[in-house]
Amino acid sequence: MNQVLHQFIDSSPHADERLAGVKEPFASTPPVPDVATRVVLGIAVLIGCLSIVGATLTSIPLLSGVRRWDASVNTWLAADRSDDFIRVAEWFSQMADTRQILGIMALVTIVLAAFRQWRAMLFVPLAMLIEISTFLAVNYLVARPRPHVTKIGPLPGTYSFPSGHVAATVVCWMGSALLLHTFGRSALARVVSAVGAVFVVFTAWARVYLGMHHTIDVVLGMAMGVAALAVTVVALNVHASVSPSRRRLAGLPLTPPSAPAPKYPSV
Repeated sequence: MNQVLHQFIDSSPHADERLAGVKEPFASTPPVPDVATRVVLGIAVLIGCLSIVGATLTSIPLLSGVRRWDASVNTWLAADRSDDFIRVAEWFSQMADTRQILGIMALVTIVLAAFRQWRAMLFVPLAMLIEISTFLAVNYLVARPRPHVTKIGPLPGTYSFPSGHVAATVVCWMGSALLLHTFGRSALARVVSAVGAVFVVFTAWARVYLGMHHTIDVVLGMAMGVAALAVTVVALNVHASVSPSRRRLAGLPLTPPSAPAPKYPSV
């Protein structure tokens, strides 16, 4: 029976030893200077990569066909708008506005505070800081005009590339799912990921449907949100925990052993 259990959890006969040694997800958060250094370097890399991609897509004559296709999508959607679809698009777009995004972040923070996960409370806000910093820089450097179609709703004072609404939606929803996964709540993480995917896809569609962005803008907005989360994982040195069900099957304590106290002040 024990051999079957080992095969179910891990192909290695020492799986239980490794499970018992798994750290809490945020137990090895680096000192503040190290976190800041990683964040700054990550933002610099993201700005450089996205700016090069944006400038390439919007300026190089060889890709003029891509730009024509990108503009044709907006023209096609704008020519066939309906009141019902406009209302749906406006709702999803509004759910990605600053006030709603801050509300989701506040909810995540309150839940983490209730469980006394103080370091984890940094995750989503830090990812959002990385996303916003990258967005503002890339948006200014690329300076792609918004689609030449009638726009519905308040027009932001920024350019079209990339989509900050889509990126912020990715950070909030997928960041929340990632937190659940790191704490071993895989089933709930999958539910939040699925709901988040719906919001991301419909927000991207809504921003294009309302004439605020091109298709390429929202696709790169998704990529920017995912990249911001990746930088945050590296900056905070986040480790995935082991789900309670797997610990129970292995006969291990449901709470992993505490990590040794850091030698230097950390976040």
